[in-house]
Amino acid sequence: MGTGAKIAIGCVVAVAVAGMVVVAVVVGGAYWAKGKAEEMAAGQQKIQDFQRQADANSFVRPSDGRITEPRLVKFLEVRKDVFAVYQKYAKDIEARKNKEQVDFGDVKTMFNVLNDIRLAQARAQAAQGMSTEEYAFMIEQVYKSAWASEVTKATGGKNLSEAASEATEQAARQMEEQAEQGGVPEQAQKAMREAAEKMRKGSEEIAEQAQALDVPPENVALFRKYESEIKKYAMTGLEAIGL
Repeated sequence: MGTGAKIAIGCVVAVAVAGMVVVAVVVGGAYWAKGKAEEMAAGQQKIQDFQRQADANSFVRPSDGRITEPRLVKFLEVRKDVFAVYQKYAKDIEARKNKEQVDFGDVKTMFNVLNDIRLAQARAQAAQGMSTEEYAFMIEQVYKSAWASEVTKATGGKNLSEAASEATEQAARQMEEQAEQGGVPEQAQKAMREAAEKMRKGSEEIAEQAQALDVPPENVALFRKYESEIKKYAMTGLEAIGL
């Protein structure tokens, strides 16, 4: 067989092998994608099943926003289970938090992280008998209690609306006292008195708005009792996506 014929046969074999490799990659990739899709669907189904189980527990939102110690303990058990998964991925989350450019690998990793966290939360809620609505209520009240706790410490036990009203009244009195000081032009005195009067009229509105952030003193007491655990299981950023 001549050299040219050998080269020609070698080229044909090379092309055939390359074609087989391409087919293997395409077919293998298709099977991988199919397997991944089935895995994702199964994972979503698990989450939905646990969520349905959790949401079968009835919950009526208290009109006064008061939480009870047994339910707070249940809530912390849920947070504990979610935190265990969150902590496992903490380095991955931190590494990608400040990246300027996100690639496919980042998206895939974070998708897996969120799915695992969602599964852990749904499973824990089902185990603790806590519906999604109650879990959201507990998050809201716990974080409001954290804020209220700091306010009461800084104001000698007053809640936010009381502190806001007192601060407004104090500012109005100071402005009136300044208006009475010697050397202040009459026109300036008049303007300062009018401003003080507007403050007083607006203090009720300010207090009413601040009442939305007031919490029952019992909530503040429970927050302080379990403060170390609440802070331990805090997971910055997850609340924004409902976790």
